[in-house]
Amino acid sequence: MSDRMRSFLASPALLAASALLFAFFVGSVLPAEAAKAAAYTPPGAAFDTSFFYSPNAAFERAAAYGVEGRLAYIAARWSFDLVWPLVYGLFALAAWAFGLERLGAAERIGRVFGAAPHRVLLWIPVLGPLFDYLENAAATVVMASAPARPLVWGLVASAATPLKWIFVLAGIGGALVMPGIVFLRSVLRRARNR
Repeated sequence: MSDRMRSFLASPALLAASALLFAFFVGSVLPAEAAKAAAYTPPGAAFDTSFFYSPNAAFERAAAYGVEGRLAYIAARWSFDLVWPLVYGLFALAAWAFGLERLGAAERIGRVFGAAPHRVLLWIPVLGPLFDYLENAAATVVMASAPARPLVWGLVASAATPLKWIFVLAGIGGALVMPGIVFLRSVLRRARNR
């Protein structure tokens, strides 16, 4: 990653814009999408909100949707769910880059490990959306194949889901914590300098 790209990702302007977009989605788009999904999702059959399920459970969930439910699920994965991972992923990436840059963490970790850690650490917020897309692709094949049971796609869906949640939670968690630490540090510095 070039210094110019790192500087752009760590810019306060990108963090502010991505945070506003994230807040807009959380406040207005997600509730509407959740209401739509609730209308076609059988109780206990959601893929996206589970932390783990077996391939067999994936097949049973797909069958529970029925034809119309499966079509609605697939449509949502390839419309709304193409944009949402980009939104939360950009916010997480910008916040991580901002936080790492302001806290000097990249340089400190680099001295310990002898590598460019920002290149490694910035994968944390990126992997959540990537595993989300993998989960969506695999679950789409499972849904489209029902009542058939494509084992490989069931395995991919069941493996991608916990990996998605691990990296989404780490990415968003870090996105909330690191800028908060930067802000707190600046407030404490100002208080000391008075």
